[in-house]
Amino acid sequence: MEEKKEAIKEEPKFSIKDLLPTVLDIVVHHYVRDQSVATNYDESVRIDSRDIRVGNLVDTGSLVCGKLMVIEITEESITLIHIHSKEKRTLKLEEEWVIGPYVIDNSPYISSDEITMTIKYDFLTPWEQIPEIMDKIIPIHENATSSVIPETVDDEERVLALLDLDLELGDVGSYPLKALLSACNNWHTAKIVRLGQFQEILLEGIEKGALSPDDETGWSWLKVAAETNDPETFMTDMDRYYDLLASAVENGNADALDIMNTIWEPEQIIEED
Repeated sequence: MEEKKEAIKEEPKFSIKDLLPTVLDIVVHHYVRDQSVATNYDESVRIDSRDIRVGNLVDTGSLVCGKLMVIEITEESITLIHIHSKEKRTLKLEEEWVIGPYVIDNSPYISSDEITMTIKYDFLTPWEQIPEIMDKIIPIHENATSSVIPETVDDEERVLALLDLDLELGDVGSYPLKALLSACNNWHTAKIVRLGQFQEILLEGIEKGALSPDDETGWSWLKVAAETNDPETFMTDMDRYYDLLASAVENGNADALDIMNTIWEPEQIIEED
């Protein structure tokens, strides 16, 4: 029976390939000389590898960099030819290729333009994707009239999957954000409606090192949660919670201090009355 249960387990909705798409980053440094005046500037473009086709030129838009042709592309590497310099290179993930400097035709201007190009084949990290997706979700939630917003469910699931991947990669500071988003229906109001789930995820994070005195990321996200919810309810073990707060405050963490003041100010007011 247990074997049957294992057999019918659902596959994850997002594969690692889905969550870590590869991109081609191109940065061009220009050194322009116009008689006695010299100017330096950079321009760049990021190209999703899913838009790249073998045998075609890379669409670099308005970027002035010379033509690049794709010879081969896989999840682990890309092989390119730079037509202008006739250089060919296979780049593995996270590798860089620097081409130049060389002078390009700057007609009809009389100035000269010397460029150096840096090409990198890389994958998008979770935090290079999460803000953009949340920027799509939050305005929709802001105008929502119901507690469940079907049109953002897929994007919400992707953000949570990216947070899980980020945690697997060792960024325990993301635990408070995962707890908050998992426990909210509306990500604009950020009101916790599943407090038990929030507490459970937060405690899991604490057990793995989140909210340590030097966890600035974790405390910053917990402060976000405290701005729209009662921070005194975030843990059931209040002694441990206060110890975490006190240790972070002693370490100079301003977000932990703000949370502590939010909790203790009402108590002080009651005592004074």
